[in-house]
Parts: sequence; structure tokens; C-alpha cells
Amino acid sequence: MLKRTGEIVLSVIGVIINILMLVGVFLLNAFFSDEQVRREFEQELENDPDLAASGMNVSDIIDLFSGLGTYFIIVVLISTILSIVAIVVVRGNRKPKLAGGLLIGSALLVGLGTLLLGWLPALLFLIAGIMCFARKPKVTEPVSPEDEYRPL
Repeated sequence: MLKRTGEIVLSVIGVIINILMLVGVFLLNAFFSDEQVRREFEQELENDPDLAASGMNVSDIIDLFSGLGTYFIIVVLISTILSIVAIVVVRGNRKPKLAGGLLIGSALLVGLGTLLLGWLPALLFLIAGIMCFARKPKVTEPVSPEDEYRPL
């Protein structure tokens, strides 16, 4: 039986990195939801001469970052769920093709969905997914009773 330890280890490391990214985005969203922090950040951006020259509204920029944070959370959460399902499916070498497809899909989702901010888990999921497709079980030839006593 072929063990899939490499695929499982790479996937678990990718899931851990995804969870760390989720925690970081939750903390940033909580940080920017505080009104005092938001006001101080707006004042700092208003003092920027390049931003003032461009004519952009500071509160719109902060609202954009808030929306992107929510989008980022959704994308990384879906990727994490897909990769956890792939880990469960590949365990025991039950359905490596399905797990490979889920891992490659998760890699594309977290890589492209986060505009390459999640490049490391995407790379890990991609490698694990390719390993699921590439590794084939060893084919053993059955030994016939006549071959047992034949000299080399």
C-alpha cells in the first residue's frame, strides 16, 4: 500500500498557514473597526501630500480595505475547507485523484483569489495536488509456485 505522508504533511502546513492568515485578517478588521484607530489612520492619510494631490477620499480607501478584508476571509476560508476535505480523502490512499483535484483547486483559489498574497499555501497545495496525481502504487507481480524454486 502506498503511503501519502508527503501530501498530507504539505497540506497540513498549508492549512496552518491559511489559518494564520485568517487570524491576521480578523485582527486587522477588528483593528480598523475601532473608531479611534480609524480616525487616527484617516488623519495620517490626509497628511500625505501625494494622496491629497490625487483627489481620493480617505474614508473611501478605508472602506475599500474593509471590503477587501471580508473578501480575503471568504476566499481563504473556502480554500482551507477544500484542503481539509482533501486531507481526509487522501488519508489511507482512498481517493488520491479527488484529493489532488481539491488541492489544486484550493491552490488556485488561495493564490489567485488573494492576488498572490497567499502564494506559500498555494504552492504547498499545488505540489501536494500534483503528487496525488503523479504517484502511482507499485505493481507487484504475483509469484507463482513454479518460480519459487527456480534458480536465479
